[in-house]
Amino acid sequence: MARIYLADHTAHIRGQFKRSALHCVGGLGMAGLLGVVHLIVFSTIVQSRHAFLEAAAWGAIIILGLLSVLGLAFIGVLYLVYRRRRPDLDAAGAEASGERLARLHRPRPDNRP
Repeated sequence: MARIYLADHTAHIRGQFKRSALHCVGGLGMAGLLGVVHLIVFSTIVQSRHAFLEAAAWGAIIILGLLSVLGLAFIGVLYLVYRRRRPDLDAAGAEASGERLARLHRPRPDNRP
């Protein structure tokens, strides 16, 4: 049986970074959309009769936007750490994969296939 070498041992890490970044970008887009809707609603319909409600809504929108930006920054830092450690991660993954394949393809003592 031919042995197969799986070259990319860190694809799952990059996939997790991508999913996390997409969630943060979605949050940032949602904050922008809520800001636009809030401007339309409070400029045409409500017209500053509820100043506390308007301030609370802007606070929630700003907090959502800041959390999204902080999440993207954190993911960026983690990605830079990943890029620095990728050779070590690849070597450890190759070693673990090699050990697993060696155990799977170990010859049997009674010479059965």
